[in-house]
Amino acid sequence: MLFSSPLFLFVFLPVFLAVYYLSPRSLRVKNFIALVGSVVFFAWGEPLFVFALIVGTFIDYRISLAIAPDSTINPHIKRWLLAAAICLNTAALIASKYVDFIVAEIINPLEPWLHLNIAPPNIPLLLGISFITFHRISYLVDSYKGRAIPPRGFFDCGLYIFLFPQLIAGPIIRYHDIGNQIHARNHTVGGFLTGFFRFSVGLAKKLIIADPLGIVADKIFALPVADLSPAYAWGGIIAYSLQIYFDFSGYSDMAIGLGRMMGFRFPENFNRPYISHSITEFWRRWHISLSNWMRLYLYIPLGGNQVSAPRMYLNLWIVFLLSGIWHGASWNFVVWGAYYGFFLSLERLISNSALARISLPGVFKHAMTLLIVMVGWVFFRSPSLSQALEYLSSMFMFTQAPSLILPPWGLIFGNRDLLTLILASFIACVPLKRLQSWFPASLRAAWSDHMTIQGARSMSVQFISTALLVLMSAAALVSSDYIPFLYFRF
Repeated sequence: MLFSSPLFLFVFLPVFLAVYYLSPRSLRVKNFIALVGSVVFFAWGEPLFVFALIVGTFIDYRISLAIAPDSTINPHIKRWLLAAAICLNTAALIASKYVDFIVAEIINPLEPWLHLNIAPPNIPLLLGISFITFHRISYLVDSYKGRAIPPRGFFDCGLYIFLFPQLIAGPIIRYHDIGNQIHARNHTVGGFLTGFFRFSVGLAKKLIIADPLGIVADKIFALPVADLSPAYAWGGIIAYSLQIYFDFSGYSDMAIGLGRMMGFRFPENFNRPYISHSITEFWRRWHISLSNWMRLYLYIPLGGNQVSAPRMYLNLWIVFLLSGIWHGASWNFVVWGAYYGFFLSLERLISNSALARISLPGVFKHAMTLLIVMVGWVFFRSPSLSQALEYLSSMFMFTQAPSLILPPWGLIFGNRDLLTLILASFIACVPLKRLQSWFPASLRAAWSDHMTIQGARSMSVQFISTALLVLMSAAALVSSDYIPFLYFRF
C-alpha cells in the first residue's frame, strides 16, 4: 500500500486518523491504535510475513534487554548475543533480497568448477526489509552501548519497528530519536495542520512532478541504447535525476508529515542535495538518515578517521560499496556504490593535499557535482551494467551514428513535460534563498525540505495551501495510471 495510492489516501488514512483522534486522549490508547494500524498497513502487502516480523521483533527485544549495560549477564556473552542478533537480521535481509542474485550471478557461473546448477528460488522481496533491518540493527547496537532509551515493554519496541509512516521508505529512525516521544508527545491543531501540509507537499512532489518525469525517463530508457542520440540520452538522465529526487524526497515529506499528524517528530532526510558543490556535500544532503546510519554503525566501527590515511580512504570506499549493495541486488548497484566511494575518497585526498588551496568558481564545482551525480544515476537506473555503459557512451558521443530513426522529440518531451522539467530543475537546483524570493512569503516554505508552521503566515493560509496541493494531486492521481515508487524495491 503506497502513500500515493487511492486505497491509502481515501480509505486507510481517513479511517486511521478518525479512529486515532476520536479515541481517548491517553497515549497508551493512541499508541495501541498506531501499532494496530501499522500492523494492518504492513499485513496488507505482506500478510504471510507479518507474523515472522513480529516474532523477529520479539527476539530482538528480548536480546536488547539481555545486552543492555545494566544487565548482569557476562560481557563476553553479551557480545556474542549482539553478534548473533545482527547476523540473524542480516540473514533475513540476504534471504529476502540477495539469494537470487548470489545464485544466478556468483554460484551458477562457477558451475564448471563446483558442478552445481541451482535454480534461483525467486524469494519475494519483503516490504521495507532494508529499512526494517537497519532499524533493528541500530536498536540492538544502541541498546548494547546504552545509547537507546530502554523500552518499557515489547509494545514500545513493536511500535518503533512497525510505525507505518517510516516503514517502507524511511527516514531511517533510531529508537533514540523517538523513544521518549512514544510516551510524551503533543497532539495539537497546529501540529496536525503542519503535518498535513508537509504530507500534501510530498504528495504533490510525487504525483505532479516525479511521475510525469518518470514517464519521460521510461520512454527514453526503453529505446535501443546503442541508437540514442546525445540529446535523447541527456534528456532521459536529467528527467530521471529529477524524478528520483522528487519521488524519494516526496515520500520522505509524506512520512515526516504523517508522523507529525500523529505527534511524532522524525528527523529530516533531504536538504536540497542538487545545490551541492561537492560529492561529500551531496551525501550530507541526500538520504541524510542513511548517511548518518552508515557513518555511526559502519564507518566509525571500521576506524573512521582515527586510522592511517590509506585505511581511511579504504573505509570510505567500503562504506559506499556496501551502501550500493544495500540499494539493490545487481552489479549496477555494486558499481554505483564503488563509484561514489572512489569520488568521496578522492575528495578527501585532495582536501588533505596542496590542491585544496586552489579556489575554483562555485558554478564550476556545482556543475561538476551534478555531472558526477547524473553519471551515477545512469548505473542506478539502467537494467544492466552493459546497458549503463552503452547509455554513457551515447551521452558522451562515443557511439556510432544511430542506425534507428528515433521517435520525434515531441512524442518524448511534450510541452507539459518540458515545463515540468524546467520547473523541477529550478526547484531542485536553485539555492533556496534565491528561489524563495520568487514566491509570496506565505508560500515560501512549500518547496523547502525543512518546513515548520512558521512557513505560513497563518493557519488559514496554510490550510488553503494544503487544500490546493491536495486537489491538484488528486487531479493528477485520477488522470494517470502511472504511480511507481522507485524506492519500494529497497
